[in-house]
Amino acid sequence: MAAVMTFISKVEEDSAGFYERCAERFPELREEFLSWSKENRKFEKNIKRTYYGVITDTIESNFSFEGLDTQDYEFDTELPQDADSSVVKKKTEEIERKIKEFYLKAAELSEGLLADIPRVLRKIAKKREGRNLLA
Repeated sequence: MAAVMTFISKVEEDSAGFYERCAERFPELREEFLSWSKENRKFEKNIKRTYYGVITDTIESNFSFEGLDTQDYEFDTELPQDADSSVVKKKTEEIERKIKEFYLKAAELSEGLLADIPRVLRKIAKKREGRNLLA
């Protein structure tokens, strides 16, 4: 469970930082990226608040994410110096897809033992579906 919570912090913080750097580099997308960055940090806080508010049994939570390999959901936040907005849009799509897939898999695996955590993970995954700069 600790590894999952650490990974959640990592993906939300890494992606928030990436969006802040993109906001500086691509003024035409600045507001969207800053909004996403702020929301990512809220997502992390919401998950942690939910987890610490409901978890009562450490053993129960340890088995909840059995088989979840966080390496499958890692992503790179580096952009080439000459990247244009089309490159950054594709990169954001990849980041959002991987984070969403992670949350859905974590929700699926923890569903039988934890009620509130899967619900908040699915809710955040759903919110991420609306993030599409390519549309």
